[in-house]
Amino acid sequence: MNEEIDRLEIKIGFLEGQAEELNEVVIGQEKAIQELMKRIELLEKKVSDLEEVSGEARPNRRPPHY
Repeated sequence: MNEEIDRLEIKIGFLEGQAEELNEVVIGQEKAIQELMKRIELLEKKVSDLEEVSGEARPNRRPPHY
């Protein structure tokens, strides 16, 4: 009986460690996503500002070298 309890405690300890490690990965991914979202917002603002300066939306066509 004690051996079974010891094995279960070892497994629980391992699983707790895995859960903590996965949590750290998720936290890192959330930070990366937030940074990417900020960059996208900045790029959208820049494009919007360029459209305002030019007075029209940029044409959606292929460049001449295609």
